[in-house]
Amino acid sequence: MPAAPRLYYLDDIPTPYRLGVQKLVADRWPGEFRVGFCAQSEPGREWTLDFGDLKPEFLPGRQWRPAGQVNPFSVKWNPGVTRSLDAFRPDAVILSGYTHPTMWRAARWCIRNKVPYGISCETSARSSATSGWRWFVKRAVAGWMVRRMAFGLPVGREAGDYLASFGPSKAPMHYFPNTPDTSQIIAEADRLADSGGEGALRAQLGLPEKAPILLFVGRLIDAKRPMDALAAFRQTRSAHDGVFVIVGDGDQMAAMRETAAGDPRILFTGWLKDSATIAGLMSIASAMILPSSHEPWGAVVNEAMAAGTPVISSDYVGAATELIRDGENGYLVAVGDIVRYAEIIGRLLADPALAHRLGAAARETAIAQGEEFAAKNLIAGAEGAIRSYAAGNA
Repeated sequence: MPAAPRLYYLDDIPTPYRLGVQKLVADRWPGEFRVGFCAQSEPGREWTLDFGDLKPEFLPGRQWRPAGQVNPFSVKWNPGVTRSLDAFRPDAVILSGYTHPTMWRAARWCIRNKVPYGISCETSARSSATSGWRWFVKRAVAGWMVRRMAFGLPVGREAGDYLASFGPSKAPMHYFPNTPDTSQIIAEADRLADSGGEGALRAQLGLPEKAPILLFVGRLIDAKRPMDALAAFRQTRSAHDGVFVIVGDGDQMAAMRETAAGDPRILFTGWLKDSATIAGLMSIASAMILPSSHEPWGAVVNEAMAAGTPVISSDYVGAATELIRDGENGYLVAVGDIVRYAEIIGRLLADPALAHRLGAAARETAIAQGEEFAAKNLIAGAEGAIRSYAAGNA
């Protein structure tokens, strides 16, 4: 391996659940590290982020969102990516997925220049089919790229199995979960607890002084099934004196407000732009619910768990199936099982000791599979690929 290897990370857009990891890699990579983004943002996913000393490159290009897309994903085309790679001359490349034409072009560059590349993936068979004509087309279009990767960076076990389903490959898998900066979330949760600031936060948001909180954070769209969460909470109204706080907005907002009309225990905050406020709210909640029917990962699960809050999630949320041990640090529920959601909500809101015990275990899990874990695995994958390529070409 070169004394100062060069690593290029070609990412989709900057996100809060990758940036912390990228900063760690920049600090710990033994040579030069560069991040290139296909776009600064895409519709529905825009954040104010601090890049620090990372100095990313934003590649000129275009993006297009397919009709009927249930999440904000947009296809990216950045023809100048090869110029960027030519200028940097990396010893290894990280590609964010296999869907964008930009990633195909970069993979072709790597193959032509005998540079190993790894592919990150958050898709699993729960969120995308592995049979039928769509799967046939996907394998035909992107299978060559996956089969030639030097290593995989799946978010977890199921995503690793999905990558392997593209065809025969001996590429090692290094788990690379989406993760926010858990240290910042934990610091804010601890600060709030140590300063006795819960009362002020409740007053700021108009919450009752001591009522247990059920929390939903995310876009109010059909794929996240927020109406399931609302229906489940309303079924438990006689079992506790809790409140349901809904953070977010979307096309389901009007229907949810109509359903909740006149119920003082249901609060809509809209989007909260201050990340410290969201972390603090998570830390004082008894539970967070995420009943999505389509959620390849769902970094809000990591965030809530890092704040010490157990998550009640559907079994179609990638982060939940990887991080939650049912009944130990949270709960997994079949999509659409409102009765089961209601049962668990009632249990956690009525039993603070249970919520605290599960929340403490959830925090331990979030730390163990946080940004340190992800950065270490990415570096191990890239270094291993560089050594293997060097040995094979010796």
